[in-house]
Amino acid sequence: MSSRASLHPAPEASSASPEDLRVRLEGAWEVLEQARDHKSALLKRLDSFRWKHHLQRDPVLPRRVRELEAPLAQALERVEHRLHQESWPESHPLHRLVRQLHALKTRLDKRVRQRLSLWEPGGEWTFEEGLVRLEARVREPRHQLPGEAEPVLMTGGADFTWGSSVSGFLSLLWILPARALALGYSGYLVSGFLILVGFPLLLRLLRQRTRFWLTPRRLVWRTRRGQVRQLALDSLRYAFALPFVSRDGVVVRQEGGPRTLLAGMENLPALRTVLALRELSPLHGQTLSAPTYALAMFPAVRGERPSKFRWLASSGVLVMRPGQFVFLEDKHLWNIVREVCHRVTDALYGLSLSTFLQQLQLLPEAEFDRCLEAAIRAGGGSCWPSSAVTHGITASDEYQVRLPDGTVLTGTPDPTQHEAISRILQLGGARS
Repeated sequence: MSSRASLHPAPEASSASPEDLRVRLEGAWEVLEQARDHKSALLKRLDSFRWKHHLQRDPVLPRRVRELEAPLAQALERVEHRLHQESWPESHPLHRLVRQLHALKTRLDKRVRQRLSLWEPGGEWTFEEGLVRLEARVREPRHQLPGEAEPVLMTGGADFTWGSSVSGFLSLLWILPARALALGYSGYLVSGFLILVGFPLLLRLLRQRTRFWLTPRRLVWRTRRGQVRQLALDSLRYAFALPFVSRDGVVVRQEGGPRTLLAGMENLPALRTVLALRELSPLHGQTLSAPTYALAMFPAVRGERPSKFRWLASSGVLVMRPGQFVFLEDKHLWNIVREVCHRVTDALYGLSLSTFLQQLQLLPEAEFDRCLEAAIRAGGGSCWPSSAVTHGITASDEYQVRLPDGTVLTGTPDPTQHEAISRILQLGGARS
């Protein structure tokens, strides 16, 4: 009789109340419900558009899901054993709960891998390892915009020329829907005017949200949604954007990371050139920082003695160091780059002498002086001891340096250079 009773426990199991079943399962039902709630909450956040922002509000959620994996496996084994041994109907709440958990596990595992692929494409890990990585990523400190203590070498905001071109194109296409809506001539003009004016205005409103900053150590940019992102320059790799996507855009990526397209901002071609320059010696692999030593440089023009037909002048950059003045001519840029970097690449197209020297000043003092000597040797460079020149500020706020041969170097330093010039003159003792 006992064997026959063990073969037919269905009536007792089916008629048992949910409260009795919870007691008989010794907490397994509660574990399943808790795991379902946590996994559903995590999946809901990962499915959202701003999933990282939502998950950062509850960063311990992946850990709670992971810590329940071992108790959940034991609870599922106990419950599924009863489901197989006893004839519980498919409509039973416990059956539905088990099916929900299996479906959640599949969807959540897929979503965790998808979100982690943004940082680690092609990565292989178990579900629990993925949860650990996910929690570490969302706990990373939020990126901050450059502050006063971090020098900004280059910046660029929204490109309104691009926006005006798009708005003009849209206004031309508006003639078809305008006719379909039976708009009159005046209605078409008004709607076209709104497109021409409204689209650039919208871009202007986004100006403060879409911008990039280049500092000695990182590239920071802010998206149109206001998110701040960054890449460390020592591990940054880049590639030119496709011409059909963005002619002046630049694709940046961290080594082993996803690609990001920067487009629709001013100064991106200059940024692309600087990133190409960072791949060459002596900048490549160096620890770069804003100069703490005495250095000032700004664009200047050197007037020559008049020839038979006209007054000759050459443009360049005046570099001031304690005890010496150096003038490098713009027309010898590529000779200078070849002498300092030992090679020239097509990616440097658009590089200016001023930008080149601004990057070199991020090197340590001894390394910068070595590069400056190489630039002078490359041709077009002149050097004078500070005791051999006179200098001063003119009435038009220009800085003039009178050379021993009677010619004059004239430049207009920006306000950030004034303090550096005063420091150099105090250390070098140049005549004024």
